[in-house]
Amino acid sequence: MKEKHTIEKSSFWANLFKTKANIDDLYDIIKHIPLFKNLSKNHFKNLYELLHYRSYQTNEYVFYQGDPGNALYIIVEGSIKIKQFAKDDVEIELAELNSGDFLGELALIDDDIRSASAIASSHTKLAVIFKSDLNNFMKKYPNAGVEIMKNMSFVLSTRLKKLDADYTELLYKYKKNLEE
Repeated sequence: MKEKHTIEKSSFWANLFKTKANIDDLYDIIKHIPLFKNLSKNHFKNLYELLHYRSYQTNEYVFYQGDPGNALYIIVEGSIKIKQFAKDDVEIELAELNSGDFLGELALIDDDIRSASAIASSHTKLAVIFKSDLNNFMKKYPNAGVEIMKNMSFVLSTRLKKLDADYTELLYKYKKNLEE
């Protein structure tokens, strides 16, 4: 039997951009996603029309680590666990995201595979924006595209700064333990 390892959750997956609590209306949830901040009403309406809807049962995978990344997911209702398999098939839970949170944003800017798996931890409803739809939107509305990419840069740089701080703290603790 494999020993189960407990590993702290990664701050990269922490939702540093939490939307307002208890937002029931999908339009309001999407409107408060930082990636879409500062869009005009018309651009936002056009973006809203790109949404696809998916429902997942408890323990159903939204995507697997290693799958092609092709969409951004916005949690409308329910919760999603983000898990990654490390060396020796050790499963690490990186985060649990809830209504109003978003995931998969890296798929909008790169052509890489998913770095982790996303699993519904309760009955979950998602709004999905596919990369191809968003690319077409940004070609049609370049000013809105620039705004979305600026917002994406802000989200990713904020997460990277938090991850750097966590890494520094972890390295400090590791070195301190070596000295003891």
